[in-house]
This record gives sequence, C-alpha cells and structure tokens, in this order.
Amino acid sequence: MIVPHRKPIRRNRNIGTAKSGYKKQSDFDIPIQNHKPFYENIDIEEQCQREINGQVFRFIVEKLNRGYIHVCGVDEICKVLSYCPREDLNGLALIILRQPKKKEEIFRSCWGRFIQEFYYQAERRPAIILEAVNIDNDIKMKTAGISPFFQKEIEKLRLEGHEIKQNNGIITIKKSMQSVKQTQLYRTLLHEVGHYVFSKRNSENTGYEEKETFANNYREEYKKYDSQ
Repeated sequence: MIVPHRKPIRRNRNIGTAKSGYKKQSDFDIPIQNHKPFYENIDIEEQCQREINGQVFRFIVEKLNRGYIHVCGVDEICKVLSYCPREDLNGLALIILRQPKKKEEIFRSCWGRFIQEFYYQAERRPAIILEAVNIDNDIKMKTAGISPFFQKEIEKLRLEGHEIKQNNGIITIKKSMQSVKQTQLYRTLLHEVGHYVFSKRNSENTGYEEKETFANNYREEYKKYDSQ
C-alpha cells in the first residue's frame, strides 16, 4: 500500500491570515476604465456647436444621474466666453458638461477643470470641463488642518451665496442653484480659461502657485462682466 505524502485534510496554515489576504481591502480609488483618464469616460447625451467671437465651439453634455443638474446652460457659457479676447480662446474649442462619478466626488471633487489634452474624435485637444452637481448634497470638511488657500476658497464661496456653517469641528457648505451658478459660471469657467491662456504663454514646468495666481488674476480681470 502506497501512502501519499499529501494529506487532503491538512489545513493550509495561511488561510484566514493576512498573508492570504484576510481583511485586506481592495484599493479604494477611482477605477481605470477603457485605459482612459477618468474624465474621458463620458456617456454623451447631447452635442451641439456654437460660434463665439468667430470661433466654433463644440459642447458635449453628459447624461445625468438622478438628483444632479448642469447648472450652467450652453447659451450662458457662450455669453461669458464672449467677453474673453478672441486670441485667448484661439485653439480652445471643446466644452464638456460632465456627470462626476461617486468616487470622483470623494477623491477629485471640483467645480470644473482644464484638460490640456482631451482625447476626442481621434484627436487630443484642450478642453474645459464643468461638473454637474447635486444641490442637496452638502460639502463637508474638517476645520483642523485647513490651509490658507482653502480658507480663502471658503470665503469666496460665502460671497457667492453659499451658506457656510461650522459646528463641532466640521464646516458644512450648503449650495443653491444661484450660488453654484455664481461659482461655476462666473468664476470657475473664466479661471479655467486663464489656465488655458497660461499654458499657451508659459512652460509646462511652471509651478502650481504661479499657474493658480495667473488663473485667478485672469478671472478677476473679467469679473466686471459677472451677472450681466
């Protein structure tokens, strides 16, 4: 009789231990889909073209999730962009109204962003993205460790009509349709145009603070047109 060396009833010593992955969570981060940056994964619902200062812009509107809205309309965006010098807009022809995913709102939450190379129709081109928002979802953050930059940002949000409350070390920012429009349409949009103008005039190796300062100053230069 041949006795096998392997005993089927013998338990693997690693089962149920950290070595076998027990209690190890998968990475909680924005998933990679279709080998694209997360902002390029969009479910297009509508596309249209508008002419602004003699240049044709393409608008891409993404399908919305329940409870979300695109606060800025295409015609409103066109009106604000029409105040910018024609040479500043030259080469920028793609505006995207995008639906953020849940994890993106956790890790990369923003009102909008400028993308230097957005892949669209087999070409890479500069684009400005404005994110859809859920008015009922409050923004919350801890007061501990808030940088001077975010303190200034909170004050700007207050001036734009957002309701700011602070309780037990938590800052709560309550949004409204009008306050979000003030932020996205009359600040974020021009701020991102400022980033585009800066990218045309300067090296990519320029520091973050210099880029932000230029974009902020660009927006301030045209704030006289706010709400007209």
